[in-house]
Amino acid sequence: MGGLASCDVLDVEPLDSCTESTVFENSGMIEAYVTKNYTLPRNGWGQAALRFVCDESMNNFSWWSSWNINKGEMTPDQLGGLNIWNDYYSYIKNCNKFFETANMDVVDEPLRTLLIGEMTFFRAYYYMELVNRFGGVPLVTKTFELDDTDMMLPRNSYEECVDFILKEFQKAADMLPERHYNADFGRVTKGAALAMKCRMELYAASPLWNTSDDKTKWEAAAATAEQVMALGYYLDPDYKGLFLNPKSPEIIYERLYTNEFGHWFDWENTPNGWSGYSATCVLQEMVDSYEMEDGTMPDPSKYATATSDPWLGRDPRFYASVVCDGQAFRNGTVDAWINEDGQTGGSDSEYGTDSWNYSKTHYFIRKFMNESLLNIWSDKGSQPWIYCRLAEIYLNYAEAKFHCGDEETARKYVNLVRERARNGNPDILPDVTESGEALLKRIQHERKIELAFEEHRFFDVRRWKIAEETENGKVHGIQIIRKQDGTKRYELYEVQERKFVAPNHYLLPIPSGERRKNDLLEQNPGYSK
Repeated sequence: MGGLASCDVLDVEPLDSCTESTVFENSGMIEAYVTKNYTLPRNGWGQAALRFVCDESMNNFSWWSSWNINKGEMTPDQLGGLNIWNDYYSYIKNCNKFFETANMDVVDEPLRTLLIGEMTFFRAYYYMELVNRFGGVPLVTKTFELDDTDMMLPRNSYEECVDFILKEFQKAADMLPERHYNADFGRVTKGAALAMKCRMELYAASPLWNTSDDKTKWEAAAATAEQVMALGYYLDPDYKGLFLNPKSPEIIYERLYTNEFGHWFDWENTPNGWSGYSATCVLQEMVDSYEMEDGTMPDPSKYATATSDPWLGRDPRFYASVVCDGQAFRNGTVDAWINEDGQTGGSDSEYGTDSWNYSKTHYFIRKFMNESLLNIWSDKGSQPWIYCRLAEIYLNYAEAKFHCGDEETARKYVNLVRERARNGNPDILPDVTESGEALLKRIQHERKIELAFEEHRFFDVRRWKIAEETENGKVHGIQIIRKQDGTKRYELYEVQERKFVAPNHYLLPIPSGERRKNDLLEQNPGYSK
């Protein structure tokens, strides 16, 4: 018994798990620890996608309390899918642990520099996402023990956070290569770091934060955009196809998927006639944001007199982004009409194949869809999520140059985006020629259309301080009634009444749970303490 007691039988390495010391002393494990970050940032494939909580669409089922957010009912206790605070700070903690603990001496070059550059990029990205939602947040760059007396930190100012983020993205850009090939394809690059730096600079230069309209902030955003544009990216001539092609020359930063490790975007958003969920109910207001081919805006009054296809003659990007009644989709045609009896209808209507999952606006999303997938709820989507592409940089540049007083350059880059949108037809979508405030409105509108559903609009209307216009009031869908002679009647109807309280809702509330843990966290203005 004495001999047994003197032997520490528990002093062995576990065989089915890795200790922290094991991970951070092994080159392969350190790399795995870093590359886990490629799976962490949120994107538009998730059920908390930002297209559901801006003027692009509504969610069919109020996933993540999106309807409450639409109605202005967000509180510190109920942020729904907008609450990234806890998740993103846990990711930041893991980044800090890497910088403090990983023994990079066991990693050979050039992998060593690459891994440090990647972790620098991701920590900056996590902070940027927090700052764009909440404003200034605590800048935590070290790990804490439970007994640390300085664990509770107040919020840093917005300016301090932006300064940190920009320096970190630049540091990452200096360490990352311009391109990756073969097995490393899809990892972040110099271009990705500079593109995110450009985005942060653009947001910081915008009216929400740049109340004095400091031109140097716009100049910084323009200068970084020029650095990105010099790296050899170019606009993909296939607007619809680029979202399916991870090797598109336009993509700057993306998350890759495979058939095995894929996503369910296609089936969650396919119409109910195919047993999809119709999750993205595109709003009538978004539909009518797409120009006519001649550059004029659609006349909503014409729906009342149309007898078939009131969506003819739109910007080609409309047909690449939205699905309407009567249009081809996957291996069939969308039938979102109902009969005059009000009790029967097409396969994609409320009286169709399924009724619980018909689109509440009778519009569906087409953008990002891989329409070759036909095995319902079996084939996973493998198309990438694109966090940033060159068209965003062109539009960033146009906006920044406008505010720098260079309207000629601003028009040039907006028109480069419109040129691609024409699909080779020079007789449609005339160039933007306006100046002054009218030009700024055109730049903002082009961004709404070109980057539709790509997780930009939610932030754009806030940084421009126009959300009280875009996020307030009634939003609509369309009812399509098929007559006995085969013609159709179109009626617009209200689907939601939205509410945005300014200035309160320009920032999200700090979650109550976080403030209970840290009483140094000040709440954003306009929310209950």
